[in-house]
Amino acid sequence: MSICKRSLSAVLERKLNPGTGIVESVTTPDLEWVVRVNGVYWTARAALAGHSFQAGDPVRSVDREGNRLIIEPMA
Repeated sequence: MSICKRSLSAVLERKLNPGTGIVESVTTPDLEWVVRVNGVYWTARAALAGHSFQAGDPVRSVDREGNRLIIEPMA
């Protein structure tokens, strides 16, 4: 039997909030983007209404709605 060295809360946090990534493409201008986070592609929308991203912009996921990430720009 193996022992998990990470706490359950850390595992759940990573599962629910995958981290930082890069905008790969614009699906719908000013509305939806494709982002790559830890090698996984996600559809995403901006956390703040009216914010726009371009391909190559670094982003941070702040929440999830099903399989869609809610993102904001990296500071």
